[in-house]
Amino acid sequence: MLASRLKEKLKTPQPTIGPMMTFDFWAGYLEIYKKAGMDFVLVDLEHGSAGLGKLEELCRTARLLDLPLIVRPEATIHHLLRKYLDMGPSGFMVPWTESDEQVETLRGAMFTPPRGRRGPGGPSIYGAPTLDRAGWDEVEKNLFAMVQIESPRGIEQMGTFAAHDFIDAVMLGPYDLSLHLDHCWDWDHPELVSAITGVIQQASTMGKPCGMPVGNLEQARFWQQRGCHFFLYSEATQMARVAAESFVKEMRDSESH
Repeated sequence: MLASRLKEKLKTPQPTIGPMMTFDFWAGYLEIYKKAGMDFVLVDLEHGSAGLGKLEELCRTARLLDLPLIVRPEATIHHLLRKYLDMGPSGFMVPWTESDEQVETLRGAMFTPPRGRRGPGGPSIYGAPTLDRAGWDEVEKNLFAMVQIESPRGIEQMGTFAAHDFIDAVMLGPYDLSLHLDHCWDWDHPELVSAITGVIQQASTMGKPCGMPVGNLEQARFWQQRGCHFFLYSEATQMARVAAESFVKEMRDSESH
């Protein structure tokens, strides 16, 4: 149910892999990802253009496929998170996490009283086992909460806000972090690698899985060697671009020989 299997797999050393959906929100991708063996999918509303209707369709399809769908909201705002949760995702990845206040806002929006301030409703209410206390307890124990570290301040404060018991994992935001460090997407620069490795190690010490966005197998192996087994892999349009460019290049190269 919801993210229960994702939570359990992240406790093991097995690679846990899921793609992003930022620009293309065809629900059929979810079936493809499930059959391919992906463990979850992340719908990006921070940079993407999906509306509430499309999000609800994706969440419902993901539930029927038993594929955890995580939402990255554009901001940590109580009413925004509550509204997205009403659409039925398995949880959240909160971008630009830098303070304990953000995590407390997340708690309030994810959980019903007395643990939080959520009043459930919307299309996903019919996905709950029951509408009594036992039903909401079952939903809430299977929700997934992840903070994303994208700045030096986030790294500095991580020991406080990631320690909350309902935070299931940490995810790096390496592109934005590289901008802060003045190494814009020089992804294997020693200073960036050192900062990211430090986050992975700190998360491990705290008992939290730490995820890393990767665009190819080379990057995944690089971070796997540094203790990471949780990967946010590429995005549908990026996969299409890479495959198209590779095919055209190989065809052109073969013609020139």
